[in-house]
Amino acid sequence: MDAEKYSRSVTLQCPTCGGTDFKHDNEDDSGPVTCTSCNRITSREELMNENGANIEASLDEMKKEVVKDMRAEFSTVLKKAVGNSKFIKIK
Repeated sequence: MDAEKYSRSVTLQCPTCGGTDFKHDNEDDSGPVTCTSCNRITSREELMNENGANIEASLDEMKKEVVKDMRAEFSTVLKKAVGNSKFIKIK
């Protein structure tokens, strides 16, 4: 299974203006972030909490895709394992 296929990027939005462009005061993305549209300063943690619904929706979508692909892969492996058996039928 290709893990890269399930990589996602969630665009975070400013809770005040809906902007999606932020600047970081530190080079390592720690510390406060500032919305470039409205200049609201917030912590990265607070920004993640405010965007929790978007993050959860993306995570749910990814989970469904993983389950679907795992079922297909399991079915393929199982068919190869017992495919020639006249006593076991897999649909």
